Amino acid sequence: MGIAKPKVMAVFLLRRTIRIFPAYYLFLLIMLLLPTIGSEVRDNAGSYFSYLANYHMFQSQDFSSVTAHIWTLAVEEQFYFLWPIIILFLPQRHLLKTFLSIIIITVAARAIFYYPVQGIPQAILTQYCADAFAIGGIMAYKYTLATEKEKAWISRFFKIGLYVGVPVCIAIIIARSYYLSFVLNRLLFSVISFTIIEGAVKGYRNFFGKFLENKRVLYVGRISYGIYLYHLLVPVVFWKLYHEAFVYFKTNYAGFYAAHRKTIGNFEIVISSQLACFIIYAVLVLIIASISAKYIEGPLNKLKVGYNSGSKKLSLKPSSAVK
Repeated sequence: MGIAKPKVMAVFLLRRTIRIFPAYYLFLLIMLLLPTIGSEVRDNAGSYFSYLANYHMFQSQDFSSVTAHIWTLAVEEQFYFLWPIIILFLPQRHLLKTFLSIIIITVAARAIFYYPVQGIPQAILTQYCADAFAIGGIMAYKYTLATEKEKAWISRFFKIGLYVGVPVCIAIIIARSYYLSFVLNRLLFSVISFTIIEGAVKGYRNFFGKFLENKRVLYVGRISYGIYLYHLLVPVVFWKLYHEAFVYFKTNYAGFYAAHRKTIGNFEIVISSQLACFIIYAVLVLIIASISAKYIEGPLNKLKVGYNSGSKKLSLKPSSAVK
């Protein structure tokens, strides 16, 4: 590659750090400052700040109402530290075989080490998620390093996987088998996702393609990290603030409340409906995510410019398989 592998790995981790850490740690800071809601993060700060929340959640068998989703980010960060080692220090001729081995070993591990739990499932542990990352690795390999023969083999493999995966998923849902769901679902959905994402890479020439290229959809994609971070926090904070405001209003404007009790009751029925809640949450989350993207993520992401492919500071050719 012409560049020292440790440097490539350092740049990759730096770019990921700039993209993910600031908004995430701001989210954690906000959680620390919230009196009641933030107790989960305050009591387990080490796990959250070190991206080990998934193991903490499994060990405690508890999902907090506002941090339950963070296990996925923990898995992602653990992946970012381990994956570059595989990509950079294995000979390229062994990469495809390694990806396939990871898939087989991960599925086998889920099948062998499964045990039923009433609370948080094993599926949130990183060692049981590796096949999904390996499938992503195969896609990257196909478009950077694969020979024409390997490309044809990969296409055929995933085409068969799609035809098999969809009916098997339906069968598992009908059977309501948690064991089969745990063992196979991540693999099957990853195969299906591979096909969908590859179609998007090539470009859909239909309604779905036009939908994906719509400027509003693209904008939502650009602020999706903020949506991910705050989508569970917003409903909880909204209703706490709403309750405080309602109690204040009822206490300080008792006469008005008594005179309009029926109207206020109807308003509460409407605002607590599923449709109204969806609209309120969506609007608030989009606003917060937009603010995060513009004032936090955007300015910091500009720091990555000096480390882009083709820059004067560091030039990474596609053949390096590092993005």
